[in-house]
Amino acid sequence: MRREFLKRIFGVTLITALAMGTVACGSTDGTNTAEQSTVNVSEESSQTISTQESENSEEASADITYPLQDAEKLTLWATTPGIASIYSDYTESPYHMGLQENTGVEVEWTFPALGANWKESYNLLLTEDTLPDIIAYSINVSAAQLLAQDGVIYDLTDYIPKYAPDYWEYLNAEGNEAVLKAAKSEDGRIYGVRTSVETELNPTYIGPVIRQDWLDELNLEVPVTLVDWENVLVAFKEKYNAKLGFVKGKWNMGIASGVNAQAGLSAEYYVDADGKIQFANAQPEWKESLEVLHKWYEMGLIDQDSFTMNDDALRTKVLNNEIGVSITAMSQLTNWCLDAEKQNPGAVWVGMEYPRVAAGVPTSRIQGGNRSGSFVAVITKECTEEKMITALKWLNYGYTEDGFMYQNFGTEGTNYTLDSDGKPHWTDLMKNDPDGLEQAIIKYTGTYSSALGGIQSTDMVLIKNHETAAEAVYKWAQNTDNSKYLLPSLAMTDEESLVITDVATPIKAYVGEMALKYVLGEASLDDFDAFVAELDKMGLQKCLDAYQAAYDRYLAR
Repeated sequence: MRREFLKRIFGVTLITALAMGTVACGSTDGTNTAEQSTVNVSEESSQTISTQESENSEEASADITYPLQDAEKLTLWATTPGIASIYSDYTESPYHMGLQENTGVEVEWTFPALGANWKESYNLLLTEDTLPDIIAYSINVSAAQLLAQDGVIYDLTDYIPKYAPDYWEYLNAEGNEAVLKAAKSEDGRIYGVRTSVETELNPTYIGPVIRQDWLDELNLEVPVTLVDWENVLVAFKEKYNAKLGFVKGKWNMGIASGVNAQAGLSAEYYVDADGKIQFANAQPEWKESLEVLHKWYEMGLIDQDSFTMNDDALRTKVLNNEIGVSITAMSQLTNWCLDAEKQNPGAVWVGMEYPRVAAGVPTSRIQGGNRSGSFVAVITKECTEEKMITALKWLNYGYTEDGFMYQNFGTEGTNYTLDSDGKPHWTDLMKNDPDGLEQAIIKYTGTYSSALGGIQSTDMVLIKNHETAAEAVYKWAQNTDNSKYLLPSLAMTDEESLVITDVATPIKAYVGEMALKYVLGEASLDDFDAFVAELDKMGLQKCLDAYQAAYDRYLAR
């Protein structure tokens, strides 16, 4: 059964995505992770979990049947999956209580206080005298290794093949080499059960959108190059007094791909064609992208509120026909489409590809990420070995076929049905929920943002949004070289981590400040060399060296 499930996940689904052009590469809440908690490591200590070991472990796998019988109660601290806003605690949540019924394990869920900083809450949790049995958070593999060495959590390497066989088979499935590397620490051990996404399409949830009805009225084609973009923006401004508008936090890669740049308005590191780590904001291509934006700003083609407004303010401008082009998220495009259907007849928003240097040339960088998420569940030493095994079996559920469907779609017949092609569709219960589809998905499923011990389905990401938004993702992910440049999840030594904290953090702030000044004309791009020189003074090379060393070790694992 597991093999057939994996075949479907990595055969049919991914092949279909690739055939449609989805070769692109989320944490979604903007909270910080525990990346600064690290441990000293060396290449000599690195071990490799071999394919042969994977094959042998299958014979030793425990016979796990859900629901488990006579399982001990577990305690869990987690930041996700959260509880729908109408519920006061997990006991009222259909998803959380349904998971208990399906697995046979009673779990007492605890979450950070509403509005609390997750990183601070996590750090405070670790100071408690008594820890929960499971902690689920964005824990860097180096931080997990340190916790294990300090006797706080279990090293699960030898337990996973037997007591989490579905997760183990997933890690070792063909095409999952990067997922396995991300799960392993520098010493080749596995300290937790990580989340993942079904295909590289999942993290591509932000991209360019445009008013198709206005293009049609003006007999214009969908823009491809930045020259095309400018021509369309000029036409939209002259005819409709509409501009390019966006929320700065969702600009992400922006128009970078139109000049082969590797960054939008924020600091970005990337892997070049020679396998060397580079800083995108020090490259001439980044300067060129800022020159384009400054020119558009001076021409009055960019809405001046774009650098300060939030999603609600932009949504109002969109509804009032003040915006003709944007870069936004699937969820916001969904809102705009629904608003247009209800309040603005005739407005037709569609997704379009990221800009290219020339027609037919791949886009160098789009918003996206790796398939292996940063969210991981670790099991603390508060558990006896027997209880730890129960916890591991419970976490394995999300990697079974039944668990995958429940985590993503809820209960068949109640929350979803399958068509003749095996594609899920929401029932009327979900579509007509008085609190809206988004809250319905949070009520009944566990992968709205990320999965606790499981795989976020691409179908779930698509059908939770408006059909137009789902179609947009395929356009955003088309014809891209994105994955070539992305940094994988890296484990860093204490020294490297200090460099990132002490040097990279102020560099990031400086880049964000100067990017805005360059676009607004408060600083001249004629002085870009001085900007790069200042980066060097701030210690940029130390950051590059730290990332390079961690990346080289990653490749060697």
